[in-house]
Amino acid sequence: MPARRDPALRTAVVFTALALGFAVLYWVVAELSRSGLVPFSMEQAGFARESVAGSIVWLLLSNFGPALAGVLALALCRGRAAVADLGRSLVRWRLPGWLYVAGWFGLLVNAGVVLVAWPAGVLRFDPAAFAPVKLVLIFFVMAFVDGPLGEEIGWRGVLLPELLRRLSPLGASLVVGLVWYVWHVPLYAAEGRLETAGAHLLFLYGCLALSVVMTWFFLRSRGSVLLMVYLHDASNYATFLRSRLFPRIADSPLPSFAYAAVLFVLAALAGMALWRGRRVGAERVS
Repeated sequence: MPARRDPALRTAVVFTALALGFAVLYWVVAELSRSGLVPFSMEQAGFARESVAGSIVWLLLSNFGPALAGVLALALCRGRAAVADLGRSLVRWRLPGWLYVAGWFGLLVNAGVVLVAWPAGVLRFDPAAFAPVKLVLIFFVMAFVDGPLGEEIGWRGVLLPELLRRLSPLGASLVVGLVWYVWHVPLYAAEGRLETAGAHLLFLYGCLALSVVMTWFFLRSRGSVLLMVYLHDASNYATFLRSRLFPRIADSPLPSFAYAAVLFVLAALAGMALWRGRRVGAERVS
């Protein structure tokens, strides 16, 4: 079916083009900044950038790029009613309590890293990093400036529901995971990250695996984007806690392998559940 006759496919294509376009534009601005061709710095400073203008560009094109792309795609392809539905899903918090508890699966993944890498002498425990009030505040800060809110409005708020109208839950998960990875490539290139083929493969694997797990939660919550923001934040935060409380003291692939292994188990379980429920994807979020 041609994209112009299929609202779901058209919305997904427009969203993907906009989100990736914003990411590439961010990379271009970052490179121009380093060359002195734009009058402000795009270098990272904590959770923001060194200049006010750079922070604004980063927020619009990188951090909230998928959200902006999602709202524009819905407005262009489906109208204001679809944008309003997205807004309602973003505040849908009346969910079974176990979903919020299970949303901390990132702690299990990172606990596996510690259990493997700490006895091997790759990590050490840093008691000085344990500052409860500060660490709690960082969780909420990360929700706004580390990707969860700005990304999930796009990935699971727009792209996943549209793909579920055309694909099985597992297939839609893998497509979202692939787009999620591709979107990160120019952003990380601007920051000098993912410089080896191995790093790219590991990151691609993580995006695909996490996408499968998050789709399972998405369907169980009947399309709560708020829960997706919460899951994304909890996952990022669990890794942040582990890296802060158990910093590396040796260069070893062991933490990455342990992370990948535990995540594989969770993704496999979620994937099997999605496969069994492959006929109900669109109905669960309609």
